[in-house]
Amino acid sequence: MIYFNTKPEIIEAAIQSAPVHAWVGEFSGRDSVAAIIAAFEHDACDFVLPVASFAGTEYGDTRDLLENHAHLRSEIEARYGGAKTIGDLIFYSDPFLWGLINGRHVAQLTRQFGFYTPCIGCHAYFHLLKLPFAKRLGKVIISGERESHDGRVKLNQLPQVLDFLSGEIGAEGVQLLQPIRDLSDGDAVETMIGWAWKEGVNHPECTFSGNYKLADGRVDYDPAALATFLTDYLGPVHRLVARALGTGFDYDRRELEHAVKGIFNP
Repeated sequence: MIYFNTKPEIIEAAIQSAPVHAWVGEFSGRDSVAAIIAAFEHDACDFVLPVASFAGTEYGDTRDLLENHAHLRSEIEARYGGAKTIGDLIFYSDPFLWGLINGRHVAQLTRQFGFYTPCIGCHAYFHLLKLPFAKRLGKVIISGERESHDGRVKLNQLPQVLDFLSGEIGAEGVQLLQPIRDLSDGDAVETMIGWAWKEGVNHPECTFSGNYKLADGRVDYDPAALATFLTDYLGPVHRLVARALGTGFDYDRRELEHAVKGIFNP
């Protein structure tokens, strides 16, 4: 797995030196970069603080992210001069939190909801980690989620899932901006970013990629079971974690773990 964080004092300095109205950009693969570029088209967006976070199942060379960030910075400078700015890349992950949401209770989740995938909770985790940044800045998180990827369905980016994630972040007083949500064409994404970058390359990979697919590649799921999972598990967990984080990054692990266990049916 990949795990290292930007030093706390550097994170704090980045937050304090950013404009108070700055937006926070999730920084990972090609879609996240396209989403940041799309967000800059808003008049209200003139500074984005990019934050890269890793799941407990990711691996790869983080230098790819630094190179992609350099490409993005050059592209923004070429398009806007000094009128709009992308901040330095911040790294912030929390393996304990990822495990608590997505790994600790697999047996219970499977028994209670009839299925298991870490991918939906993983996206919730990525958004939750950006909340402390966004709450102290412009209260906007930019996400690169898309409902369709050239006709392919991803369980963690179904319309009902994206609506749910947006609603949970919104309940915390922060907007989850999904500017390329309706963009299905991968070639259009590549055109948007301004340089050659094929889907699925030049960023860390996940050992659980495609875990919700059947052997023939189909995505078969029960919408009712998914809705129950969101309502009865991920929603309550999301609210517990958001409350524990507040506007910072320190929380009582034992207390949060105990609270999460209290969500489940006996």
